[in-house]
Amino acid sequence: MNPVAASIPGRMRLRLASGLPGLVERLLALDASCRTESHPHSGSLLLFYDPSRLPQAAAEAAVRRLLTPAAIPGENATTPARQRHYTRASLTLNRYAKYGMLAGLGASLAYAAIGSTRAHAWTGAVFIACLGAHLAVHRHRLVA
Repeated sequence: MNPVAASIPGRMRLRLASGLPGLVERLLALDASCRTESHPHSGSLLLFYDPSRLPQAAAEAAVRRLLTPAAIPGENATTPARQRHYTRASLTLNRYAKYGMLAGLGASLAYAAIGSTRAHAWTGAVFIACLGAHLAVHRHRLVA
C-alpha cells in the first residue's frame, strides 16, 4: 500500500492506519529542515521539507523505504497489503458515470422547474442509472 496520499515539492501527506512508534523521529531524520503535523481525525500526517535540500522524488522514495513492513519494528513483512480493485476500465466508467450524474441531475432539476414531469422523470432515471454505475465501481469500499 502506498502511504503517500499526495505530494508536492516541500509537502507530503501520508495516510496511516495507525500511529507507528518512532515514525515522526524517523521522518524528521530525513533532513534537518523537516517538520511534521499530525491530523489524527483524518488519519494523516503532513511532512514538510525543504525541496532545495531534499528533492521530491528522493523524499517520496525515502518515506516509502521507511514505511515498508520490513522497516517497521514488530510488523510482519509477509502480510500482504490490501489490494485496490480499480482497473483502468472501472475508473473510466466511474468518470463518465459522474459526468452523467451531474448532467442528469441538472437536467432533471431544470425540467422540474419548468413543469415537464415526463422529462423530469426520464432525466432522473438517467441520474439513478449513473449513480448505480458509480456505486458498482466503489461497492467494495461500501461493504468492507
